[in-house]
Amino acid sequence: MITLQAQIVEQPKFSTAEQRIFGSMSALLERAGLGYQGHFIEVNSQRIHYLDYGSGPPVLLLHGGGAGSGIWFRQIAVLSQSHRVIAPDHPVFGLSSQKAYEAPFVDSIFRYLTGFMDALGLGRIDVAALSMGAQGALSVAINSPERINRLIVIDSTGLGRAFPMVFRLGTVPLIGRMIVRPNRWGQDTYFKTMEVVDSDFVDAGIYKQYAYDVTLPAGHTDAMRASCKVITGLGGQKSIFTDDELESIKVPTLAIWGEHDKVIPVEHGYRLAELVQNSSLHIIANSAHVPLLDNPDQVNDLLTGFFSGD
Repeated sequence: MITLQAQIVEQPKFSTAEQRIFGSMSALLERAGLGYQGHFIEVNSQRIHYLDYGSGPPVLLLHGGGAGSGIWFRQIAVLSQSHRVIAPDHPVFGLSSQKAYEAPFVDSIFRYLTGFMDALGLGRIDVAALSMGAQGALSVAINSPERINRLIVIDSTGLGRAFPMVFRLGTVPLIGRMIVRPNRWGQDTYFKTMEVVDSDFVDAGIYKQYAYDVTLPAGHTDAMRASCKVITGLGGQKSIFTDDELESIKVPTLAIWGEHDKVIPVEHGYRLAELVQNSSLHIIANSAHVPLLDNPDQVNDLLTGFFSGD
């Protein structure tokens, strides 16, 4: 049992861009009836911001590569009624340090996640993770299975080469700099065509503002481009789990996939469910890459049921 205590650091003075992130994140949390409850800690010499709500068995929520911890606002509101819910901003996102991931990506995100868990003194916990965050969670389940009690992966990367061309082109000189930069029109187009099926759900406007604000801090564009080069190339994703690695996972695992995911095809979910022991796959109809946004009630039911052992 890990007994380390978190080295919580004083909230830094926010830049103008970070003030915008804080404001739009707080607006999301308010939509779910939550006041801001967050802290900053040092993990591997990086400043990491995280949300922390409720009490009881801990649940770790890991966002993907498009926004930050605030994306879980509807899930935090429900899970925090029976659990301690912890949701970090990964490096390069939200209010955390703008430091790029190193190659190979799967090792880099593993070091960050286990370092974060160590800093908070978290032992064996439940984890729900989206996309890039889910790839990190799978890496922990493979390499440090004693750290995870139950695992939910949502539209995970790391299961095949397929990846949107926009991210592949983001690794190309000159073109990449034009793509990976604050761009409200591009962000809105990606949101409507890739992240959700219903782009007019009640929280869409506030979420889009938050996702855009996350791209504004100084250093984000360079850190994001450098990270893209670690994660993908013109040929697609670089860090792909082998069959043997997936077959080694023993923790109870639920895979959730949007039926119309164009970022990570549902076939990747079938591969995961076929190879991971003690796993199941739930496909959410009328949903794309981020079902927790436009189908929050269904996702919440799946999370609460799985973590309660139902």
